[in-house]
Amino acid sequence: MPIKGNLFSFIGLLFGTLGLLLALFHFWAGPFAPPATLETLVAGKITSVREAAISALMGNPVPEVKAAKSWNIDTILNISISVLAIIGIVLGVIAGIYKEHRWGVQAALFFGLGVLAFQVAMFWLSVLLVVFFFVMLVSALTGNL
Repeated sequence: MPIKGNLFSFIGLLFGTLGLLLALFHFWAGPFAPPATLETLVAGKITSVREAAISALMGNPVPEVKAAKSWNIDTILNISISVLAIIGIVLGVIAGIYKEHRWGVQAALFFGLGVLAFQVAMFWLSVLLVVFFFVMLVSALTGNL
C-alpha cells in the first residue's frame, strides 16, 4: 500500500495515533496543573457571598461576576487531544470519499474514534467510581456495610 495514493488516510492515521498517544500520556502521567485547594475555593465563595450581601443591604445592585476561563496545561492537552482525534476522523472520511485503500481509511477512523471513546470511557469510569465511593461511605457511616 503506497503512501502516494493514500495520503489522506496516512495523515489521518498519523493524527489519530498522535491523539491516542497524547491521551494515554495525559491519562497516565497527568494531571499536570495543581488543583485548587478546598480552602481557596471556600474562601472565594464566602467572599463573593459576603460582597453580594453587603451590596444588597446597601441597596446597590448586585454585580454579576463571570469567572474568566482559566487555561492550564491540562485544558490545553484535553483540547488538543480532541482536535487531533477530530482531524483524524475527518481525514479518514475524506480518504474514504477519495476511494483510498480501505485498510488506511479504517485505521484512521479507528484511531480517531478510539481517542474520543477513550476520553468518554475515562470520564464515565471516574463518575462511576465517585458514585461507588459515595455509596460505600454512606453504607459505612450507617453501619450497613
